[in-house]
Amino acid sequence: MRPTAMRPTSPKRRGLPPLVLAVCYAALVALPMLPSLISGTGHWQGAMRLASGAGIAAAVMLLLQMVTSGRFEAISGRIGIDLTMAFHKWAAPIALLLVVVHLLALIGLPDPERPGRLARRVDFLLTAPGFWEARLALVLLVILVILALLRERLSMRYQFWRAGHAVAAVALVGAVVWHAVTAGSGGAAERWIWIALALAVTVPAASVYAARFLRPASHCWRLEKIRRVAERLWLLEIVPAGEGRLSFEPGQFAWIAFGRKRLPLHDHPFSMASAPDEPGLRFLVQEAGDFTGRIGALERGIRVSVDAPHGSFVPRGQGPLILVAGGVGIAPILAILSHLARSGSDRTLRFLYAARSTAAMVPPALYQPACDALGVVPVLVSDRPEDQQGPYGPLERGPVSAALLERAFAGLDPAACEVMICGPGPMMTFVADSALQMGVPLHQISYERFSYAAGHASTKDRRVLRRFAALWGAVLGLVLLYWRV
Repeated sequence: MRPTAMRPTSPKRRGLPPLVLAVCYAALVALPMLPSLISGTGHWQGAMRLASGAGIAAAVMLLLQMVTSGRFEAISGRIGIDLTMAFHKWAAPIALLLVVVHLLALIGLPDPERPGRLARRVDFLLTAPGFWEARLALVLLVILVILALLRERLSMRYQFWRAGHAVAAVALVGAVVWHAVTAGSGGAAERWIWIALALAVTVPAASVYAARFLRPASHCWRLEKIRRVAERLWLLEIVPAGEGRLSFEPGQFAWIAFGRKRLPLHDHPFSMASAPDEPGLRFLVQEAGDFTGRIGALERGIRVSVDAPHGSFVPRGQGPLILVAGGVGIAPILAILSHLARSGSDRTLRFLYAARSTAAMVPPALYQPACDALGVVPVLVSDRPEDQQGPYGPLERGPVSAALLERAFAGLDPAACEVMICGPGPMMTFVADSALQMGVPLHQISYERFSYAAGHASTKDRRVLRRFAALWGAVLGLVLLYWRV
C-alpha cells in the first residue's frame, strides 16, 4: 500500500450498476445453451431438453458463486457487499431447486404401460458408473446449502466452517464442470465454454488467497493500542508496519486477521472507525463470538493483516445528513463524523446514538470533538430508565422512536435528506421505514444488513428481494425458453 493523500468522498462508485450485473448474470446462464441451439445437436425429447436446460442453469449459477462472495469490489462494489453476500447465500438454494428439476425431468413421469420404468431410471442415476461426478456434486451442494442456512445455529468455530465451505465449494465446482463437459450435448464449443467459465471464476477466487501469501511483511500492520471502552466493547488502533497508508472512504470496512496466519479463513470483518486521512486505523470490536470473545487477550505489537477497503456504506449526497447508530454500529458513524469534521464539511448534520445502557456506550471523547467542530448536539438514547441522567448528560428513553426521528428531521426537507443507519437489524428496519414514511427517497436511505434473521424486512429489503426474485425468474425463463425452442 503506497502512501496516499486524503481522498474526498465522491459520488463515483466502483463496480457495475445493478441492472448491468443482472444482465451479465442472465447472459452467462444462457451462454452454454447457445452451442446446442445453434448447431441443433441438443436433445429432441422435451423432458430431456428441460433436464438439460435446468442443469445448465444450475451449473452456471454454482460456478458464479465463486465470485459472488463479496470481495470483488470492481464488479459488485456499487450494490454493496451486504447485498452481494445475501445474493450469494440465497442463490445456492435456487440452484438446488433447478438441480431437482433436472433430476425429475431425467426420471420422467410414471407410465402405466411400463410400470418398472421409474425404478430403472432411479437405479441408473444412483448406480451408473458414468455419473459419479454428478452424484458427488449433488451431495456437496446439499451439504453446502444446509450448512449455510444453519450457520448461525451451529456450534462450529468460524474458521473451521469457512475452511470446510471453501474446500467443498472447490470440489463442487470441479464436479460440476466435469459433469457438464462429459454430459453436454453442444459439442466442442460447449466444452470450451465450460472450461472458460471455470477458469473465469476460480482464478479470481484463488487470487484472494494467493495475494495474502505473496504480500510482503512491509505491507502488513501491527496492533498499536487496545483498550476496553465500554461494556464488552474494545477499541483497537493499528498502524502500518512500513510507510504505507490505506486509501478508503468513511464508512467502509476491512477484513482483518491477527498474527502470522496467511489464509483468509482467519479474516474477520470490522468497520473502520477512523477518518481516511488519519495515519492509522481504529476498529471497535464487540465480544460476541468465538474470536471476538477473546479480543482483549491480543498483545500489543502483534501483526495484523488488512484486506480493504470494502463496502458501500459511504455518504454520497450534499444535503442534510441524518446519522443513526445503535450499539457497536457506532463504528462507521465515528469514521463519517471524523471525516466530515476534518474536511470542514458544511452539511447540516443530525446524530442519534442508541444503546441498551450507558455502560454499552463508547465514551464521548470518541465522537464529541467531531460533533463540536460540526456544531452538532448528539441525541443519546438508552433503553434503561435509570440511565436518563448520568455521566453522559441527559439521555432519551429508548428504543429509538418515531418522536425522536421527527425531532431529528425538524426544520429539514426530508426529500433532500440522506439517512445512514448502522446497528441492530430491528432498529435499522424501523428507522429506514420511518424515514421513508417521512418523505426521504428510498435511494437516500443507507444501511448494510448482513443478517435477516432478526426483525422484519424493511421496505428497502423487500425491494431487494423482489429484484433477486426477478433475476431468478429470468433464469427460469431462460430454462423454459431452451426447453420449448
